[in-house]
Amino acid sequence: MSAIARLQTFAERAEISFDELLDFLDSPSGRRVRNAFAAGLIVSVPMIMRIPGLRRSPIGRLVELTGGTAIVLALAEAIREWERSDKAKRRQRVIDVPPASP
Repeated sequence: MSAIARLQTFAERAEISFDELLDFLDSPSGRRVRNAFAAGLIVSVPMIMRIPGLRRSPIGRLVELTGGTAIVLALAEAIREWERSDKAKRRQRVIDVPPASP
């Protein structure tokens, strides 16, 4: 198998996996996972903002300057309230799996 064919196969599998992840996150179980993750992120904001390495980095200083707590809370709310678009829901993919050999 050539390198290009391997890259194409990898890209197709990654796209399918990403679509499956989005399908899961849009399901009732995925909503529970998103809510739990967002709640954990909100609760852990004070600890995250006290990480010494984060505060010394340029991104950490920017987050601290712009109000890190507000940014993290907005991110957590966006994760919790995310809904998949109707267009993406309509585009369902069928994965045909060959039967297992005996």
